[in-house]
Amino acid sequence: MSSVGRRRAGLIALFVILLAVGALALAAMAGGSDDTEPPPATADGEALDDLPDELVADNTESLEDQGAEQRLAEDEAREALAALATREPDDLRALGDPDAPVVMVQWADFLCPFCGVFARDIESELVARYVDAGMMRIEWRDLPLQGEQAILAALGGQAAAQQGAFWAYHETLFAEDLRSDENRVDRDFLLAIAGELGMDTDAFAADLDDPALEQLAQTEAATGRSIGISGTPAFIVGGYPLLGAQPLETFAQVIEAAAQDAGVELP
Repeated sequence: MSSVGRRRAGLIALFVILLAVGALALAAMAGGSDDTEPPPATADGEALDDLPDELVADNTESLEDQGAEQRLAEDEAREALAALATREPDDLRALGDPDAPVVMVQWADFLCPFCGVFARDIESELVARYVDAGMMRIEWRDLPLQGEQAILAALGGQAAAQQGAFWAYHETLFAEDLRSDENRVDRDFLLAIAGELGMDTDAFAADLDDPALEQLAQTEAATGRSIGISGTPAFIVGGYPLLGAQPLETFAQVIEAAAQDAGVELP
């Protein structure tokens, strides 16, 4: 396997590991079980306290080393995932301060019903609570998985961004589930939306055919797939992976954990 392939496989594995770690952390924050367990017993029924001190010390040291290695691997994984945020000041599909403590990188599909749920029910609250407060920035990435119409809608988003209208386009397309009306999303449909939003429709049409914008959409999708994302919406929040249109409070817990990692003192 090439070095690129090994790195990609490693990131996929780390993504999965961090998903599991994140799920456990969320469970703990939500109030996990605090039942205590009796000391582990040996095969003869002896408690660990009854073993020779040197054996206990060796075992403890080994467990501590393993724990340290796991924490180091998790930290390195989060750093690698957090580095996927570009923080480019001129990113026309980003919301928030490029220097915000936390960046949420979002892979989404305009025809994905769960992306629509997130956009309509959750995202606006996150913007009001964290983006407007300067704590978080949101960066959009295309991952069109719902066929040719989804790819065309992604190109429409790229074209809208060229005129500073990406988020208005985003709001319009996510106002309803576009999959409910088969074959609705065609070129004429997107041009009509561009007109309604006051865009230059000739420039919009030209950008729909721009190979550079198509390549950008393909690259973003490939990056998402390379770290193991196979469904939308998917998020990297300050290095923490989060999948699906989770409840608002789940996003809040992850965002605030990432903010604390970045040194933010929460009220």
